[in-house]
Amino acid sequence: MVDVLSTRLQEVYAKWEAKTEVKRNPESDAARFSLEELRRTNHQLHRRRIQSREQARKIRENSLFKIKETEPLTVLVKEKPSFLHYCCSSCTPASRDLLVNTIRKQHIPFGLNILVVKPGSTLFSKVFYCISHVYSRKEYNYTRVTQTVLNDERLKEAIKLTAWEAVNNEGCSENKALATTKARAKTILFEMESRISNALLKLTAWILYKLLPCFIQSAIVLPSQIDMLKKANDTGLPLIFLPLHRSHLDYIMISFTLLMNEVRNPLIAAGDNLKIPLFEWLLRGLGAFFIKRRIDPVIGRKDVLYRATLHTYVMESLRAGHNLEFFIEGGRTRTGKPCMPKSGILSIIIDAYMDGTIEDALLVPVTMNYERLVDGNFIREQLGQPKKMETFGSTIKAIWATLMGNYGIVKVDFCQPFSLREMLKSFQARQNKLNGGKTVPIEKPLKYTMSSSSLYGTDVIVEEHRQLVDSIARHIVFDCSTSTPIMSTNVVAFLLLNKFRDGCTLDKLIKACDLIRQDLDNRKKDIAFCGESIDIINHALDILGPDLVKQQRQEITEAVDGPLIKSNVVTAIRPVSILPNVIELSYYSNTMLTCYVMDSIIVTALYAELQSQINDPVAIAQNDITISQDLLIKRSLKLCDIFKYEFIFCKPCQELERIVKETIENLSYMDIITLEEKCCLEEELWSRRYAQTFDDSSDEEYFNKNRTKTIQYKLSLLPEHAKRMEFFHTLLRPLVDTYTFSAFTLRKLVGRSLSERDLVHEVLNELKTNLDRGIVNYGESLCVDPIKNSLKLFEKWNVLECHPQENIKLLYLKDEYDTDTAVTKIYETILAFKWIRNIN
Repeated sequence: MVDVLSTRLQEVYAKWEAKTEVKRNPESDAARFSLEELRRTNHQLHRRRIQSREQARKIRENSLFKIKETEPLTVLVKEKPSFLHYCCSSCTPASRDLLVNTIRKQHIPFGLNILVVKPGSTLFSKVFYCISHVYSRKEYNYTRVTQTVLNDERLKEAIKLTAWEAVNNEGCSENKALATTKARAKTILFEMESRISNALLKLTAWILYKLLPCFIQSAIVLPSQIDMLKKANDTGLPLIFLPLHRSHLDYIMISFTLLMNEVRNPLIAAGDNLKIPLFEWLLRGLGAFFIKRRIDPVIGRKDVLYRATLHTYVMESLRAGHNLEFFIEGGRTRTGKPCMPKSGILSIIIDAYMDGTIEDALLVPVTMNYERLVDGNFIREQLGQPKKMETFGSTIKAIWATLMGNYGIVKVDFCQPFSLREMLKSFQARQNKLNGGKTVPIEKPLKYTMSSSSLYGTDVIVEEHRQLVDSIARHIVFDCSTSTPIMSTNVVAFLLLNKFRDGCTLDKLIKACDLIRQDLDNRKKDIAFCGESIDIINHALDILGPDLVKQQRQEITEAVDGPLIKSNVVTAIRPVSILPNVIELSYYSNTMLTCYVMDSIIVTALYAELQSQINDPVAIAQNDITISQDLLIKRSLKLCDIFKYEFIFCKPCQELERIVKETIENLSYMDIITLEEKCCLEEELWSRRYAQTFDDSSDEEYFNKNRTKTIQYKLSLLPEHAKRMEFFHTLLRPLVDTYTFSAFTLRKLVGRSLSERDLVHEVLNELKTNLDRGIVNYGESLCVDPIKNSLKLFEKWNVLECHPQENIKLLYLKDEYDTDTAVTKIYETILAFKWIRNIN
C-alpha cells in the first residue's frame, strides 16, 4: 500500500513540477528541486533532528491524504547560511547590521572556486581569458610614506634620545651621534617599508592562476563574503585584516583573493626571516613590510629608534589610506591550534584611532584552512630541534616539492568586519562597570602618554589599557578559531587518533564520520566538504598519505550454519601512532579539538572528582555516582586555568563560569549526566525572594551557596554513554601528560637554575623515557609548544621566575617553591587530572 501511495505521489509531483516552486527559504529566491533532490532532502531531515522528522512526517501525511484537494506543502529545508561568521552581538551590535543587508542573493553553501576563470565575451578574453581577467582588475594608488615618516616629530624625538644615549655611553660628539642615528633611522625605514606595485600584483596573480592548480584542487571563498568586503572597501575606512597563521601561503591567498575581487590590497607585516634574495623584492612589491622577529636585540633593553620607526610607519600608512594585514598570532601555529595573540601592531592601530590619525577602522578577522599543510610539518621543532632558517636554496627546493604535491582544497573565510570604535566603546563601558561605575570620556577610552620608548608609541599608565588591548586581541582569535572551516582531513585524523587509535574497519569509520558531521552541523561549525562519507574518507586518506594512515585489506572468515564458512574482505584503517608521524597527524586533529575542548574539560574534571567512585565495583553496582554542581564547576575552572595558554575558552565579553554551566547542561542533554536533585522548596524560594529586598550581601551569598549545593548530577553508567565520556576524556590526555611531566621536572630546579631551552629538553627527555615505559600513552605529548606554555603557566602561578642574561632566559624557582615538598604539590595538582578510567 505504501509503495502504491509513493508511486502515486511521485506521479503527481511530476505533473506539478512545471508550475510549482519549492522554496528552500522564504527570504531567498525560488529554487526548484528535482524528485531525487526532494528525496535526499527529506532523508537528511529524517536523520538530523526529531523536530525535523516530525515536520517531514506531517508534510507526507498532508500530501498523501489531501493530494487531490490541496497544493503541495512547501518543504522547509534548514539551509546552510551563505554568510557564516557574524561579529559579536554583545560587543558590536551596530556592526552586525552593516554591509550584509543584500547578502542572500544566491545560495552557494560551499562557495566558489576562485581558481576558475570564465572566458569573456570578446575574442581576446575567450582565448587569453586569464590575462584578460587579471588585466581588467581595478588599480589603486598605493602612496609611499617614506618622507612623511622621516619628518614625523615622534621619530625626530626618538633620534634625539638615541643620539643622547650614544653620547653618554660611547663618549662621541653630539653632532656625530646625531648624524649616525639619523642614518640608522633611514636604513631601518628603507629595510622595512613596502613598495607595493599594481603591475607586480597583476603579474603575480597571472602566475598564480597557472601554478596554484598544479598542487591545489580548489580555493574556496563565499561570494557573499566578497560582496561584504567590497562594501567595506567602499566606506573609505582602513580595513585591518587579522588572519590566523598556518602557512606562508596565507598572505598570498588573501592578497590574490582581494585583487581578483577588486578590493584594495593591504600592506602586510612580514617577519624579517623572509628577506631572502629575489623573494624579498617580490614580497615588497606585493605589499609586505618587514619587521624584526625580535624587536629588542638585547633582552631587557628597548631599541627605542626601531620601535619609533615601526610605530610611525604604521601610523602614517593608516593616515595615507592603506589597508593593513598582520597575523594576530605572530607566527605560524606549530600544533594546529590557534596561538595566544600578540597585540603589538593592534595597539598601534588603537593608538592611531585615539589620537585622531584615523576616525575609525574596520577589523576583519580572517581564517583559512588546508586539507594538507603546504609548508610541510613542524616535527623537528616540536621535538626540540632548532628551526632551520629560510634560504634561497631551501625556498626554491620547497616550491618545487610543493608543485609536485597534492594538497587538496583551501578555504578562506572572511568574518564580518566590525568597527574598532564600537568595540573600544563596548569594552570601555564594561571596564567602567567593573570599576564601580566610574566613567571615562568615551572619546579617550585609553589613558596614555606619548613616548618613543615603546613599540606602540605609548607607555601604559593604567592596567586597564593593557587589558583592553589584550581583550580585543583575544576576541579576534576566538572569533577566528570558531570560524575556522573544518576540512575532511581534520575529521578523519581526529577520529583515528581519539576514537580508533588501535584501528578500525572502513565501515566503522564511515559510521563515525556520519555522526560527527551531524554533530558539527548541530554545533553550527563551518564544514568545508560535502558528499557521501565514504568518498570524503577516501579523499582524506589519499591526502594524508600512507606515512600518517595505514590501509590494509583483510579477509575475515566466520562460521555460518554447520560446516559452512563465510569470508568477507574488509579495509582496515589504522593511524600511524608512533613518533614522529603522530605529531604531524595530531596537527590536523587539533583543528577539531577546539570544537570539543569544553566538553573534554568538563568530562576530565568529572573523572578527576569521581575517580575513586567510578572504579569502585560497589558504587557501580548501586548505580548511584553523583557529583554536586559546585564541585564540578570548581574542578572545571581549575582545569581551564591550567590550559589558559593552550585555548581561549570563551570571548572576553563572556563569563567563563557561565560557559562551563552551559556545557554541563549540554552534557546532561546527551544523558552522560542527569540532573539528580535541585532543591526548590517553596519556603526557600519565598525566603530568597524576601531576602532580595534587603541590601545584605552576606544573605545573598548564603542563599547562592546553599542553592548551588542542592544541584546534583548523576553519572550514567550505560555503555554507550561511558564510551562517549571516554572519547571526550581522551581528547585532553596528551596535554595532561605533557603538563604533568613538565611539573614533575620542576624538581630539577630545586636549588639551581636552568636556561629555558635546557629545561624544555629535560621535560622532553622525561616524556620520552615514560613513553618507552608505557606510562605516557600518547606520542603527541612530546611537543615543545605545550611545554613552553606550561612554563608560562608556572611563571603566572609565581612558581617560576625568569631572569634574562645575555639573550638567554634563565629559569629558577621562587623562594617559597624552592623545595621538593612545594614542587611536589604543584605536580600533584596537575596529576589529579591524569587518570585512566577502567572501562572494563
